[in-house]
Amino acid sequence: MNLSELDDDRVGKILTYLSRTDDEFAVAKANLENAEILRKRVRARAFIESEGSVAERNAESELHDDVQAADDAYIAARVAFEKLKAHRERGDQFIEIYRTLSSNRRAGMTL
Repeated sequence: MNLSELDDDRVGKILTYLSRTDDEFAVAKANLENAEILRKRVRARAFIESEGSVAERNAESELHDDVQAADDAYIAARVAFEKLKAHRERGDQFIEIYRTLSSNRRAGMTL
């Protein structure tokens, strides 16, 4: 976005986006935490069901299909959360820039 495009209308749209994605952000964060919990449970279950020494059981459980699926689900949840988080943070940054520009305009400064 060009700084010249950062006007009241654009900031209003950014604020609307941020307010509309509050619930989506909360759900994405909860999904990430849920995926992490399930990932640990699946690993523990795979370890318990394995046989051999601790090292062998760890290795076997890491190769278990359910563990790999849980890892994939965790990564997908992490990506979804981080994308939404980055978009929202960018919106916050635009608002801060707008506030600075507005303050400078009121003070008679030019950039």
